[in-house]
Amino acid sequence: MNDIKQDNLIFKIFPSFTHPYIALMRLDRPIGFLLLFYPISFSLVSQSNYDYELLKYFILFFIGSVVMRSAGCVINDILDKKIDKKVKRTQSRPLASSKLTILKACVTLVILLLIGLLILINLNMPSIVLGFLIIPLVILYPLAKRFFALPQLILAMTYNWGCMIGWVAISSPYNFNNIFILYLSLVIWTIVYDTIYAVQDEEEDRKMNLYSTALLFGSKKLLILNTLIITQYFLLIVFGYKMHYSIIFYLIVALISLLNLGDINFLWKNEARKSGLYFKRNNYYGFLILLSIIVGSQFNV
Repeated sequence: MNDIKQDNLIFKIFPSFTHPYIALMRLDRPIGFLLLFYPISFSLVSQSNYDYELLKYFILFFIGSVVMRSAGCVINDILDKKIDKKVKRTQSRPLASSKLTILKACVTLVILLLIGLLILINLNMPSIVLGFLIIPLVILYPLAKRFFALPQLILAMTYNWGCMIGWVAISSPYNFNNIFILYLSLVIWTIVYDTIYAVQDEEEDRKMNLYSTALLFGSKKLLILNTLIITQYFLLIVFGYKMHYSIIFYLIVALISLLNLGDINFLWKNEARKSGLYFKRNNYYGFLILLSIIVGSQFNV
């Protein structure tokens, strides 16, 4: 399966010389920056006081999610150029296929990081500190699959750090322990969907002696993923309890958990060719979790 689909609408809108850059930053694949933005949005709507200041944060963090996810993809492709050439799914990426040079990718990365910095300095000091703290993990993730059996854990810790930043950005009056419970739930969420995504590359990863949770879980993959999903939603319920959310929150979360469990057991069924579709469906799970928190916070007890 080609990693770049030129029939995507964004390629039709922008001139051809921009296409390698669009593909490099994965702007043709919005699911990536949506999954980065959802954890932040959960924090922003976690309390009941909504105002224009909240709208400002939504806009800043959404732009930041697009920019930083793009930067992460550029870092990944620079470090993984040789690996991408050997994996069928990634052979057509701009660096692996020599459509772009490393120098051009580095210039793109610098521009993206500068935009990210401009967004970060518009936040309060605790947010800025947390933003800088996560940078080592952003760089470490592409390397983790070379030496760490759980590279998806590094990704999950990085991808959901935004919920911490969002929490301190709005100066939430609630106990910080509450958002840490949400963070743990979201870390598990990311491990699940990225493990399933990694199933597509199991054979290539095994040949190149790379690590992934898809390989680590092996024949017990479905059992472990089911357990992780149950744990994820249990922690989400604990978060709602700590935040005094209404019963509607618990009903929606229970529904999402059943949908997710049904999805991996009856739709995905540990089939590599269906892994990409499952990954994309996590956009709906993210939206439903966002909806549950909005409803729960507005009708809390």
